[in-house]
Amino acid sequence: MTRMDDTGSAPRSTSAAAWAAPDAMQYRVVGADLEVQALREELAGLRHALSTHPVIDMARGVIMATASCTPDQAWQVLVSVSQHTNIKLREIAQRIVESVAGDPPAEPIRAALRSALSALPDHHRE
Repeated sequence: MTRMDDTGSAPRSTSAAAWAAPDAMQYRVVGADLEVQALREELAGLRHALSTHPVIDMARGVIMATASCTPDQAWQVLVSVSQHTNIKLREIAQRIVESVAGDPPAEPIRAALRSALSALPDHHRE
């Protein structure tokens, strides 16, 4: 059931109420609403990054151990595989990590991994 205000109509949103306020107040309320929305989006992105960071780090470690490469080179391998397979980097990382104790990644990912690893300069490997 919708609660009615004093006029008998449904209550207005904060933004709708802001439009009935003086111009200066309108700008402040709308600006605050936009800032809150931007902060919510940033928070969601940060939470997502925190949840995917460990698996990406593990995949980098797997690549570093198997290819004797640097952390930066392992990152570039992940980026390259992601770009060439059109699969999100976190998905590539997840599949690499899962392959340590299970089935290998699908052939397109393995082919892109071989290509990216063969492109690493031998003289820069650790």
